[in-house]
Amino acid sequence: MAPEGDISPAHRSTLDLIGELRAEAARQTLTAIAVGFDESTQFVFPTDASPLETLNRLVQAGGTPLGILGVRIAQGAIEYQAKPFAEFHGNLRIQEHLYLLRDHFLALLRTHVERLPENPRYN
Repeated sequence: MAPEGDISPAHRSTLDLIGELRAEAARQTLTAIAVGFDESTQFVFPTDASPLETLNRLVQAGGTPLGILGVRIAQGAIEYQAKPFAEFHGNLRIQEHLYLLRDHFLALLRTHVERLPENPRYN
């Protein structure tokens, strides 16, 4: 679910946002753009058949690209990262919303990665 209140759309092109997604994906195990709607949040993955088309379709449907979520698995630990796009820098509602997506995003990770490291802190 997207955070309530006025959220202005990103000022950059969707192509720029996909470029940022791809750059971040090189450093993460799983990465996605979070696109907020009034009642839900959807994700655009760099591994989608056409991430740019997916993002464009979601934006045309009224979604707002909020930021990039990422998970990195290294040395038996899972590190979650939520990074709002520059347009939302300092917007605490957006930052909180992205962090609240953690459990949902980690569940998606479990569907993409065959086996997670044994780490009771995250399982």
